[in-house]
Amino acid sequence: MKEKELRKHTTCSLCRGKILAGGIPLFYRVTIERFGVRLNAVERQQGLTMMLGGSAVLAAAMGPDEDMTQPVMEPLVLTVCENCSTDRRDPIAALAEKENTNG
Repeated sequence: MKEKELRKHTTCSLCRGKILAGGIPLFYRVTIERFGVRLNAVERQQGLTMMLGGSAVLAAAMGPDEDMTQPVMEPLVLTVCENCSTDRRDPIAALAEKENTNG
């Protein structure tokens, strides 16, 4: 990571403190992506699998190879300081929400 990119990650997304404030020169860059399953695509693929005698491998080779999921939010990149990385108060969904309200 070059200086210009590091400057984008100097503040923890969770506690809003500087990443070196805890005295440990380590941090995490976490990308959160949320997806929804396209049930109609899964059902089509499962139907083809059943028509081909239950062979998922054969159905994957013969099927349209369509997307089974779709993103429901833009990827979110968080910076997490070493102190916050060991704090278990924030589940993944809460991290995304916290960043959207603070950012």
